[in-house]
Amino acid sequence: MIPLLVALACASDSAPQLSYTLTVPTDRSAYLVELHITHPPNPSRLVIPAWAPGAYQLMNSGTNIGDFEAVTRAADRLPVHQDSPNSWVIDTQGTQLLTVRYTAGLRDSVAWRRPNNRWFLRGTSGMVDGPRTFMYLDGFKQLPATLAFEVPPGWRIATGLTPTTSDSITFTAPNYDVLIDSPMLLGEFLSYAFRAAGTPHRAVVDLGGARAAAPAAFVNMLRRISTMALLIFGGAPYRDYTYIFVGGRGGGLEHLNSTTIGVTTETLARNPRGAQTVSAHEFFHAWNVKRIRPIELGPFNYEREVRTVNLWWSEGVTDYYADLILARAGLNTPADFARRLARSIENFQNDAARMVISPERSSWTTWDSPAVNQGAYISYYLQGELLGFLLDLAIRDSTDNTRSLDDVMRFLMQHFSGDHGFTRDQLVEAVHSATGCDFAEFWRLYVSGTYDIPWNNYLKAAGWRLVLTKTPAVDARIGSIPPAVQGGRWRAVAPLGAAWLAGLRTGDELVRINRRDIIDGTDVTAAVRSIRPGSTVMVEVMRNSQPVTIRFRANMYERERAALRDLPLQTTKMRRIRAGLTGTP
Repeated sequence: MIPLLVALACASDSAPQLSYTLTVPTDRSAYLVELHITHPPNPSRLVIPAWAPGAYQLMNSGTNIGDFEAVTRAADRLPVHQDSPNSWVIDTQGTQLLTVRYTAGLRDSVAWRRPNNRWFLRGTSGMVDGPRTFMYLDGFKQLPATLAFEVPPGWRIATGLTPTTSDSITFTAPNYDVLIDSPMLLGEFLSYAFRAAGTPHRAVVDLGGARAAAPAAFVNMLRRISTMALLIFGGAPYRDYTYIFVGGRGGGLEHLNSTTIGVTTETLARNPRGAQTVSAHEFFHAWNVKRIRPIELGPFNYEREVRTVNLWWSEGVTDYYADLILARAGLNTPADFARRLARSIENFQNDAARMVISPERSSWTTWDSPAVNQGAYISYYLQGELLGFLLDLAIRDSTDNTRSLDDVMRFLMQHFSGDHGFTRDQLVEAVHSATGCDFAEFWRLYVSGTYDIPWNNYLKAAGWRLVLTKTPAVDARIGSIPPAVQGGRWRAVAPLGAAWLAGLRTGDELVRINRRDIIDGTDVTAAVRSIRPGSTVMVEVMRNSQPVTIRFRANMYERERAALRDLPLQTTKMRRIRAGLTGTP
C-alpha cells in the first residue's frame, strides 16, 4: 500500500504544467499565442471563453481564433477536432510535452486597430483581453501558469499579474481565473505611480502619443478616489492596483486588481478629472463584484451564460458608491451629489419599463433579447443606484445614523468575499445582520417587485423632498444598450414616443442616426442631442438581419423633471444623516 503523502506527491508530479507565450508580430495582424503543457491529459480539451466576467454577453470568441495546431516535443502534428465553436480536442498520443499554437485577433478588421478599453493591436500599442486571447485546459483551470511576452523593442507591459524576479516580461498567475482577469496594456504609454492609504497604485495611460493635461491633477483625482474607497473598507484586498486608461472607445471593465477605462483623448487633454465617475465605479468593483459577489459568479463556467438576480446590487449599488466616493473625496460637492441622484430619479420616473421589469428581472434577463420582456428595457445600473440610495437613507434613519450601507458592505466583505458568494436571501439577511433592520418587505416591493416608490418617505430622512415638474422636451427618445453579442451593433431602446410610433423597437441594431454611424452608446447620445425640435429624424437599423429605415418628426413632449429640495424644517437628525452620506461636517 502506497502511503497517502507519497501518493499525493506522485499525483502532483504528474499534474499538467502550463506556460503561455504571447507574441506581437511585426504586421500587428493578430496576437500569436503558444501554450506549452507538460504532462497533458489525453485527450486534452482547450477552451476559449464564451463570455468575460463583468461583461454579461456572449462573445463568439471562437471566430477570432485562427491557425490552431498542436504538436509533440518532436514537432509532430497531432490530431485535432472541434467539439464546439469555442473548444478544440487534441489526441495527445502519449506525448509528455504538448505545444498548442494559434492566433487571437480580428486580423484585417479596421476595428482591430481602433483603440478601446478591451482588445486591440496597432502600431504603437495593444490591449490584451484575457478571455478572448488565452485558452484554458478543461478540468485544470485552478493550476498555476506563467506568461511570457515577446514584444517589439521599446514596448513595455502593464498588468496586474505578478512579475517574476528574473525579468519584466514574464509573469505568473495562480490560476486561469486570475490570468484572464488581468488585462495587459502593451506598448508605449505614460505611467504615474502613487500611493493611497500606504498601498501602491499606478495609472498607465495610452493616448496614442498625446499627453494628458495636468497629470498632477489627474493623479490626485485617482489618489482621492482610491483613498476614500479604502477608508470605507478599512484596507486594500490587493497587493497593488493598476488603472489602465486607453484613448479610444469603451467605458470601463473591472478586474481583480486593475481596471481598463476607455476615454476620448479630449477628455483627459481638456479635463484631468473627466473620467472621475467611471474611475470611482470601476475601482469600487475591487470589492463589490471581484470579492463580494453573487454565488453564481464563481467558480466561473466560461462555456455558457451565467445568470443571477443580483446584478442590480453588483453594478447598480456600485454606481451609488461612485456618487458617494466623489462627494466624500471632495471631487463633487454635496449639491452635485443631490443633483446626480435627482437626475437618476428623473430618468427612472420617465421610463415606463420600471413598472414591468423589476431589478431582479432586469438582472436575470441581461443575457436575453428585449423580446423576453415584451420589448421593454430598463437598466439594472439605474435601478440599483437608486435602491442603494434608498437603503442607505432607511438604514441611517432607523439607526439614528449609527449604521449605514457602509456597514452592510463591510459585513459582506467579511462573510462573502472568499470561496462562497451570496445568494439572494443571504443578501437580505446580511443587511439585517449588519444593521438590525429588516428589509424583507423592501425587497418584495422594490427589488423583486415593481411597486411605485414613495420617494419622499425615504428622502425626508436627510431633509429632502422630491419635486417633479413637467417641461417641454424634444421627442427624440432613442436610447442604447450594448450589442447582444460582442462585436455586434449597439441596440436601440425605444420607449413610447415618436420613434416608437414610427416603428423603432427596442433591440433593433443601430446602424446610423441622421447618417451618423453608430459605433457605441456615445454616438447615440451625440446624435440624439443634436436633433432639433420639428426636424425629421432618420434611423437606420438592422432587424432580423434585414435593413430597416425609420423616419419620424421630433416634435415636443412633456418630460418629467426631478429635483431634490430642502425641507423647510431641518432637524438635527436630518443634518446628521445628510452629512453622513456625503462626508461633510
